[in-house]
Amino acid sequence: MLGKTIWDEKWIKRWGTLPETLRTLLLSGGLAALLFIPYLGAVGLWDPWETHYGEVARMMIMRHDYLYPFYESAWFFSKPPLTMWMQALGMQVVGALRGTGELARYTEWGFRMPFALLSVTAVALLSLAVSRVVSRRAGLATAFVLTTMPLYYLLTRQAVTDTPFVTTLICAMSCAFIAQLDDTTKRRTAWWYAFYVFLGLSVLAKGLLGLMPAAFLVLYAALAVIPWSWEAGREHILWLLKRSFRKEVREGKRPMPVLWGQMFRMRLGTGFLVFCAVAVPWYLALSLFDGVDDEGKGFFYRFFIHDHLNRLTAGVHTTTPGGTFTYFIEQGGYAIFPWVALLPGAFAVVSRLRLRSASKADHLALLAVLWVAFSFYLLASSATKFHHYVFPILPGLAILISIFIDRLWNEGPAEHAVSLLFGLVLFILVGKDMAENPKDFTDLFVYNYDRPYPVDLVSKPIPFFTSRSLWMGDLVTLVLLALGVYLSVDAFFSKDPKDRTPTARTGALMMLLGGCATLISMANEGKTTVMGLLGIALVLVGAFNAWVAWKSKPQDRIWNAAFAGAWVLAGGLLAWRGFAKPAGSDVLLRVLMEAVNVKRAMGIAFAVGGTLATVGAIRRARVMLFGTFWMFTFSFAIWFNWNHWVDLSHHWTQRDLFWRYWRQHQPSEPIAAFMMNWHGETFYSRNTVEQFRSGDSNMRMRNFVAPAGREWALVEHNRLGVLSNAVGPDKKVTVIDRDINNKFVLVTID
Repeated sequence: MLGKTIWDEKWIKRWGTLPETLRTLLLSGGLAALLFIPYLGAVGLWDPWETHYGEVARMMIMRHDYLYPFYESAWFFSKPPLTMWMQALGMQVVGALRGTGELARYTEWGFRMPFALLSVTAVALLSLAVSRVVSRRAGLATAFVLTTMPLYYLLTRQAVTDTPFVTTLICAMSCAFIAQLDDTTKRRTAWWYAFYVFLGLSVLAKGLLGLMPAAFLVLYAALAVIPWSWEAGREHILWLLKRSFRKEVREGKRPMPVLWGQMFRMRLGTGFLVFCAVAVPWYLALSLFDGVDDEGKGFFYRFFIHDHLNRLTAGVHTTTPGGTFTYFIEQGGYAIFPWVALLPGAFAVVSRLRLRSASKADHLALLAVLWVAFSFYLLASSATKFHHYVFPILPGLAILISIFIDRLWNEGPAEHAVSLLFGLVLFILVGKDMAENPKDFTDLFVYNYDRPYPVDLVSKPIPFFTSRSLWMGDLVTLVLLALGVYLSVDAFFSKDPKDRTPTARTGALMMLLGGCATLISMANEGKTTVMGLLGIALVLVGAFNAWVAWKSKPQDRIWNAAFAGAWVLAGGLLAWRGFAKPAGSDVLLRVLMEAVNVKRAMGIAFAVGGTLATVGAIRRARVMLFGTFWMFTFSFAIWFNWNHWVDLSHHWTQRDLFWRYWRQHQPSEPIAAFMMNWHGETFYSRNTVEQFRSGDSNMRMRNFVAPAGREWALVEHNRLGVLSNAVGPDKKVTVIDRDINNKFVLVTID
């Protein structure tokens, strides 16, 4: 894609001298860091999960107690501690809790950075594992695919329990891939011990769900490792019962029974001890603890029965009760867009896998299939459902899609035409839904799907210049010029004569000159007719074809001359119609001057990206197919991470409101949260906010504002009238910055 001469550059040669493992880690980790880290702490913590766990972490620091989680005024047993430990570590590093009042400026940076770094590590390890077992291209593709899946990068930017759970799961499986399938590794035992460490961390991140990697390996061993025959079973039993049999195995007279040999290679005994050393102490200490939470439940019942068994079977605290197996199919399509286009190809490739293949790449693909299938079954059968529960499925899908990408590059689009056709249908359907309702992206990683969405962010025109907004013509110009330059390189400078045909050059010139025409009209802010300029462009294309006709062979000259005449005639008529009337009457110009908002821009981007990739597939041009699709995917991920996520965050955080309170209030002026339970009010007030959320909240609120002086309050927009009635007609309620947050509003009460 960059040309063969790129390999002659000095920095490329120096890069090539680095060990392949280091190059893979740097490339994949660098890509992940580029997407995940910028603007990570630029906005406040999202309610309710980040602030809920964050307050538990803050209390760990304040109480100097990292063993027994505590929230507000009671013990907190709902989640294991790894998330809160990571949050506490980050807050300690940046000094978030120094002093009193407002939290330190870099609180959010310290809070989220450990999660982002762990996610970067997971991406790099998974890329390394796939590159060692399958190919370097597949490994790097895995990193690119996973980091550009919307749900993956959106949850990486949140300090919630799902992020360390899935990232440690990825790390554990990556270590297992290398230890089990990489024939070149010299540190197999170390990789297996690393697997047990990450398995323990996964359990500390999400409880019993953290054992999922062990379940994947058990299923894999049953399907692809253990020989299912009477003779094999007999040998396993004899090894257990007969000393003479074990002696013959030690002396090399008999092979070690497969299952026992596998356990030995895995260092299962000592590995289990390593796992227990990491995961068991905290659970043991809490199981022996006699404290109860705010609902009067002890740790064992609350954690293992209520938050594990009941979530699976009865449904606990879910905003989407019920739901069929299609629930996660729909959310999965949104979560991995636009890679949904390659899903049929990935499934087609793995459908031809043999369970006991001699290829280690096939074994890795089988493990990825089990990863996806087991995770989907477990989560789809759960009575408690949230959109983001599809998260653990994503890494397995990324591996399968990357294996297909590797095949697609090696074999070409023609060999996978049917899969790509089905993928195009999925791309169109999912892309249409996402462009029409961008809220689907946000719903992937929030708690309450009925929460008001800041519609103005996606419906108001996008500012472009100080004098105007972004127009349709600006996007059309960009597409035409980019496509024209790309086609011109092939049509005029390719070494292959088949690419330098008059037809190819005509098409390239049409795109290039058409882009120049719309560029001039847009630069003049619609004062010049675009129809007339396009007519001139067609005349120039006709002139080029006339030159081609003059240079062509006699037998082709008449046809080429007629072709040139048609272009000149069409261009002349179009120019006459455009310049004969005022620019304001140009219908095409009016269309191109329509303002573009985020929704329309997303729709156009999806349509252009899909169209160019389709053209590349039809032309069997791998560079065009891969280049356009990957550039579209990367650009969309950059925009969402660096821009749209930042804009959305102001409506899901209370930090901005508390900044105003801390900087404008007097020491004697308290703050209350009226009929709220979103946890941000607790975290950002350092648990000093007065909470009025019970049945007598109106009476308590009136008593709160009864003393002389000014009080402050946080309330949801739709309950502002209720608050005004609660404080009484003798009190004046003043709104502070009504539009800064579409869910909450800060008020003063005098």
